[in-house]
Amino acid sequence: MAMYDFGLNAGQEARAATLHRESIVIDLLSQQAGGNIFAHYPEDLQSAFQARMNQARTPLDAFVEAVHWPYEMCKLGKSDLIRQWYELGGLTCGTYDIGVHDGKDPWWNTWEAYATRYVDLPWLRYVTTAAEIRQAKKNGLVALYAHCQPVSPAPRDLKAFDVAYEKGLRSFMLTYNLMDNIGVGCTERVDAGLSMFGLDVVQHCNRIGMIVDVSHCGHLTTLDACRHSRKPINANHTAAKRIHFHARGKRDEALRAIADTGGVIGVVALPAFLTDERSPSIEHMLNHIDYIAGLVGWQHVAIGTDWPLQAPQEVQRAILSPANKTVGFRDQDRLDVTQRLVGFDDCRDLPNITRGLVKRGYSDEQIRGILGENALRVFAEVCD
Repeated sequence: MAMYDFGLNAGQEARAATLHRESIVIDLLSQQAGGNIFAHYPEDLQSAFQARMNQARTPLDAFVEAVHWPYEMCKLGKSDLIRQWYELGGLTCGTYDIGVHDGKDPWWNTWEAYATRYVDLPWLRYVTTAAEIRQAKKNGLVALYAHCQPVSPAPRDLKAFDVAYEKGLRSFMLTYNLMDNIGVGCTERVDAGLSMFGLDVVQHCNRIGMIVDVSHCGHLTTLDACRHSRKPINANHTAAKRIHFHARGKRDEALRAIADTGGVIGVVALPAFLTDERSPSIEHMLNHIDYIAGLVGWQHVAIGTDWPLQAPQEVQRAILSPANKTVGFRDQDRLDVTQRLVGFDDCRDLPNITRGLVKRGYSDEQIRGILGENALRVFAEVCD
């Protein structure tokens, strides 16, 4: 954790600290605490963790183990470090994973089993409504809501969405990077928009109370979803393509379409999506927040950091560098899995976002909105 030098005076620092402490802070695409956490365990636990990494059969197994190991240490009563880091960051609500699948997908089955294992941690609450998020804040608990990124495409069966909803899923991203039976992702060669089944998925999500997300969707797919949804549409972890041209960013037309539905745009902390500069910082994230707020209004801006991942760098290199191409990232997307923003190194740096918004002249109401109230509005409209 480092206090990024925004040049704030004492009064501004006090205001930022109070705002962050009192606000509901939602990370719409949280990757847990970040990879730095493993170096902060005592030596005996670091040794135990490294042994688990060495025993992993594949890089994917190591990645899954790393993501959940801090929660496991907490469950076993060996360390509360991950809870402490969430509290230092002031996080009210982050994310966990539930898939839309046929029950035979080993990836989703593994992740969902982990989620079930940690449901009884006393400081943690899995939530499905805005009201539950507010209650978690009042009770001093960390909330997690379930979001699905369909790296494995969802089956062509609306009943699979009902099953996922019953498990707690409340936000579904229509596509990942490539084309599937719902629509077209943002790194695909062509963009045909939503399929007929994709239209059914949007309408079904509207009926059952599941947020439709378009973060990785192609441009026409994003516009189609906004055009056909009766409820707010989110892009919970993206950026402004006008500021930095990248496949994962959204054009102005798409940003306006999302806002017109009443939805929010969560701005990422992933350097490659924000800038080409060699020393990217939190200022670049704030530049995208500024641009989107100016284009569609601060009421439609949120936070969806998506970075950094909770795994050691060597594990990230081993699993994500080859896997990224499998899921549609290309060389031109310049995705360095170990690069982080100066000023946002892990979840403890969430207060730097608030401090940056204070520096850039946002009002208290606007800051509270961007930190969490805007996202809560969508939860309330779609899920409550």
